Amino acid sequence: MNPALRALKNTIRKDLRQKLAALTPEEIRRQSLIVTEKLLEMPVFKESQNVSVYISMHGEISTPDIIRTLLEQNKSCYVPRCKGSNMDMVKIESWEDFMSLPKNSWNIPEPAHDESRENALDTLHGLDLIVMPGLAFDHTGTRLGHGRGYYDNYLIKINAHNKSIGRPPVTTVALALTEQIVDTPLPRCETDINPQKILYP
Repeated sequence: MNPALRALKNTIRKDLRQKLAALTPEEIRRQSLIVTEKLLEMPVFKESQNVSVYISMHGEISTPDIIRTLLEQNKSCYVPRCKGSNMDMVKIESWEDFMSLPKNSWNIPEPAHDESRENALDTLHGLDLIVMPGLAFDHTGTRLGHGRGYYDNYLIKINAHNKSIGRPPVTTVALALTEQIVDTPLPRCETDINPQKILYP
């Protein structure tokens, strides 16, 4: 990525983080209920059996209700586990399992690295759906992440895995607060992968 593009992205990230930090938990909860209902009504959500979901932090659509729904519907639920520049999706077994996850350095619940868990990249079913976060989205569908490239890199890996086992590419749905939708087109580079659908209130 060229330095000018990186600088522009980082300026937008700084502005968005300030805006999102000012949102009250009540407002995030209000918007999260609307977006969660939209997601749960999507045919792709209803039809998917193997789903990965990000675990939310402040300034994002809250995901515990989505995780609880997946587990109650006996779907396989995978959540991110990051180490260095690498992210994998590992399975959580129950609501109790989810509630007992330790916090990482971002203060987000994350499965411990010394725990043996089912990895979506090692299964014969891969993933049907990835519910992903982002920092900002524009009206063309471009996503701006936090800058580490976790989801862009993971989508390449999981789609290669799905192809190797004769499965279709994974469907991607991003969730956003109204404040994360920007009118000005976002900068992007050739390695950025847009979600197929963005849900916001």
